[in-house]
Amino acid sequence: MRKIVVGLSGGIDSFVTALLLRQQGYEVIGVNMDLWPANGQVHNRDLEEFCKQIEIPLYRIEGRERFGRDVVLPFLQGYLAGITPNPCAVCNRFVKWELLKEFADRQGIQHIATGHYVRIGKENGHYYIYKGVDSNKDQSYFLWGVNEMILSRALTPLGIYRKEEVKEIARMNGFPLLAKQRESSGICFLQGTDYRTFICQHTGSSFGSSTGEIWDEQGNVLGSHHGVLNYTIGQKRDIPLKDGNPQYVSRIEAGSNRIIVSDKSALFRKRIEIESVHLIDPEEMNAADIEIKVRGLGLNPSGYVQVEKLPGNRLMLYLSHPAWAVAPGQPVALYRGERLIGGGIVRKTIIDGDES
Repeated sequence: MRKIVVGLSGGIDSFVTALLLRQQGYEVIGVNMDLWPANGQVHNRDLEEFCKQIEIPLYRIEGRERFGRDVVLPFLQGYLAGITPNPCAVCNRFVKWELLKEFADRQGIQHIATGHYVRIGKENGHYYIYKGVDSNKDQSYFLWGVNEMILSRALTPLGIYRKEEVKEIARMNGFPLLAKQRESSGICFLQGTDYRTFICQHTGSSFGSSTGEIWDEQGNVLGSHHGVLNYTIGQKRDIPLKDGNPQYVSRIEAGSNRIIVSDKSALFRKRIEIESVHLIDPEEMNAADIEIKVRGLGLNPSGYVQVEKLPGNRLMLYLSHPAWAVAPGQPVALYRGERLIGGGIVRKTIIDGDES
């Protein structure tokens, strides 16, 4: 019987993944990652009970140090620098999948699996992630940085299912409570805490929450803000009008404690520079059908992009249709149709020769 290591969070998606693989004849080894202090032990006890019911062992692996260093610390530093980090993309690239692979290696097991709503396939000699069939649950956007070697060993059974079908699988197999389980959302380590409070608590500083000035692009002071941590690119709330017209956050200058605002139309960009690039096959960057996502769902630019290679593991993306309110620190995922071919992190956006 083939063995497979399955990452188990305690939620329905990862558990149904283990259940499906068990039914397919795999000897499933469950792994729960200890990445951040949890709120109580009820969640862990539930997971242990579920594993007992389907007769799979459950191991716990320590990952707090790596998670804190590679995910939480850049999150804190990013916001204090005025950028918009995405910890989920970083975690998937550097922590969760790596920990799962390392555990499998120690056990001498080839295959690993997760409960992500994506598919994995091979094309032109390379392994790729493909979008999940459930467009409302597709998680490929957060996985652009996963190493191809890991993808060659990974299974993601839920990529062919819709969320309601996964719930039905849980019900039909005697786990109705899992099917009713409230779906988790947001950043896991915040655990319901407002991110501003979290940042202040873990930096021991009120920097980023002190008041400052709101400027327009011409250097005129329009009013005052309540701390740069309370603002994101594209935000209109709490921004004063200019000549009776709504204004939107176009830049956050954390060093000078200023918010820069402009008209909505000024936030459109057709050039985006990304760094920390990861590509499955760099030869594909010359393709004419590359599309991008700068957000998981919604408000993404249509059309194709041209790609220019820059020094220092950077790319310049030339968009055929402009993207709105793109913020430094955001991930950009690159696709050809359903296939995820790579991605990177926004370094800056450019319009008419000006950089922001």
